[in-house]
Amino acid sequence: MEEYFNNLKKTIESFSVTTKINSNEIIFLQKEQHITVVFCESCFLSKNKISIPIDYLVTQFDKIIWFIQSKLKLNKTIYARLCTVQKIDKPTAANFINKYHLLNWVNCVHHYGLFYKSELLCVASFSNGRKMNRLEPNQRSFELIRFCSKGGITVTGGLTKLLNHFCIQKNPGDVMTYIDKQIGNGQSFISAGFTLHSETSPNYFLVNKKTFERILIKNKEVDFDKSQFYLTQNFGNLKLVYTYNKLL
Repeated sequence: MEEYFNNLKKTIESFSVTTKINSNEIIFLQKEQHITVVFCESCFLSKNKISIPIDYLVTQFDKIIWFIQSKLKLNKTIYARLCTVQKIDKPTAANFINKYHLLNWVNCVHHYGLFYKSELLCVASFSNGRKMNRLEPNQRSFELIRFCSKGGITVTGGLTKLLNHFCIQKNPGDVMTYIDKQIGNGQSFISAGFTLHSETSPNYFLVNKKTFERILIKNKEVDFDKSQFYLTQNFGNLKLVYTYNKLL
């Protein structure tokens, strides 16, 4: 892991950021920004530190760079009002999400991209509509399954623009999404109009000690080969719901 720590340190320092390694922690300082990132097998929630699974440092190295870059407010900013929304195909969405989303691609149905001067900067992918008891019989709830921006870029208002475009196209009863608490607090979604519905329990994973491949398991008490795997978990998810106001 030392090689990955040193490469991370060197890359972030290229942005004129001061870094300090303290065991499994890296402290990043850039002007008034100051964050401490802890890389761990069994992560923990902390108000003062960002906890990142150690396997991500191996399997998602570039995404960790962009994640820290964003936290230090080093991203280039582009305003959504200067961008256009276009429907995109599944391969385009999948390639973009696999490249820039920490949790990678999962199967989705409806895909929209935000373009600036023909460059794809954001992607939002949604499920089909589903019946929900909270809605009227003729209404459907859609899930925003993945949303992400290009690494190193912050599109101000990008989520709102994509979400509103989707709502105009599909007229959903509501749109829900899940935020993995290990990688976000959902604040950007709340700012876009989502409200907290509930929280889910943690998910558990076996991580291969050689390949760092993750395997989702249902029961943390499962027997496994401790010489080949270790057990880890996330912090659960925030479930958020958005109701489109047609008068906006």
